[in-house]
Amino acid sequence: MNTTAANVLKILSQTEMSIEDMHLYLKVEKNAILKTISQINDFLESIDLPKIEKKEDIFYLPLTKKQWEILFDNFNVLTVEERVDYLYIKFITYGFLNLEKEKEILDLSRSTILRCFQNVKDEFSKNGTRYEYLHGKGLLITELSFTDKKNFHRKLMKLFIEEDILVPPLKSLLMDIKKFDTKTRLSQIYPILKFSNISVNYFLLSFLYSLEICSEIFEESLFRNESYIETKEFNHIKSLINKYGRDFNPKYKDELTFFLTTLILDYYFLDKDNKVKTLKFLHILKTEFKISNLNSELEDMLFHNIYLALFKFKNNIVDFKNTYFNENEKVLLDKLDFISKKHSYEFFLADKFSIVFALKRALIEDNFNNIKNVLFLFNEINANHYTLFKKSLTRLAPDIKFDLEASFFHKKNILRNFDEYDLVISDEKINHNVFVIDFYCNSKVQNILEEKAFCLGVNKFYKE
Repeated sequence: MNTTAANVLKILSQTEMSIEDMHLYLKVEKNAILKTISQINDFLESIDLPKIEKKEDIFYLPLTKKQWEILFDNFNVLTVEERVDYLYIKFITYGFLNLEKEKEILDLSRSTILRCFQNVKDEFSKNGTRYEYLHGKGLLITELSFTDKKNFHRKLMKLFIEEDILVPPLKSLLMDIKKFDTKTRLSQIYPILKFSNISVNYFLLSFLYSLEICSEIFEESLFRNESYIETKEFNHIKSLINKYGRDFNPKYKDELTFFLTTLILDYYFLDKDNKVKTLKFLHILKTEFKISNLNSELEDMLFHNIYLALFKFKNNIVDFKNTYFNENEKVLLDKLDFISKKHSYEFFLADKFSIVFALKRALIEDNFNNIKNVLFLFNEINANHYTLFKKSLTRLAPDIKFDLEASFFHKKNILRNFDEYDLVISDEKINHNVFVIDFYCNSKVQNILEEKAFCLGVNKFYKE
């Protein structure tokens, strides 16, 4: 089996997915993916595990946690990128690499491992890292650049993100490098983050686990900033780390304190260059999608989604998700793709989904105030209904004028047209412009109002 098989198993270990979406993620022909699934099923059968199944257009692999462990313990295929990362991480960790020995560990031909190492060699050359050949022994790093130290940290992140599904060579490498139990570290780091009011997610945790390894390998600090030492945030985090991380080594305590202070005082910490790129792209999106009034919370969310999407693409950290876009969301996705290509920005599919979601919320908020007048038409209506609905609607959307009438008026042509209304909601189908609900419910009305606001936003640029 090959790289495609490894990637298909990664996808199915995280979610269920159609061939169409796999094609979008993997950039591999659909027939090739189907052939690979057949090969994987033969392999699964050989180790007495359930096969990949299909329901309608969706493929999934129904394994228990223990069965997944068995699968990846027996699956020895690394993607091309994983081979490169393996050599890169191992070389920097130990400062030495014997390609002949690694060829045997990875079960690769001489030509294949040389091609993989060429990527490491090119990266070192670009970043200023130098090494020398020791005759009959291997390669020795003589100078490691700060850029490669940062890149090493990010590549380690991927190992922690995928720790439960690592194939044997990568799992063995990670177990040799880390000097701690991941679950134990989680129990110690969690209260530090919680009492610092920092949201906990797998991405940040992987970042912190990797940081501990870097603090042990490198003398140079990756995040030290002397200006933080006198801040109340620095001292608060330092006290939390001393309380909950008593067994952390002193250098990691120091590095963690500086990093978390950076996280609080300057949230976009992962890559400074990304901050500039994100601000630029955020401005482009607001202009192209004609978003004029973006509240600070939504702007932060959109910034955050773009920022992480750029970081993850740059470092090839992939989330596989079974994404679904409705018709109007596909309009946003298509426009996002067009704008991204036009301005040379690239994102993974799941991260496009997070950006589209933020854009959708932004369009709803930006256009909600354009809904001024709404008419409700119901078959059965009386004074009690009218009073109850009015009070409920006023609480729901106090700036919108709501009228409530019986469908009887429409059937008798008393209401000749609805031109004065931005939106008509009814419990029966009157025409294609009327939103239909089977009964009144605040949540349903809220969804309809938001969908209308979203459509108004889409229509601003849809005809361009």
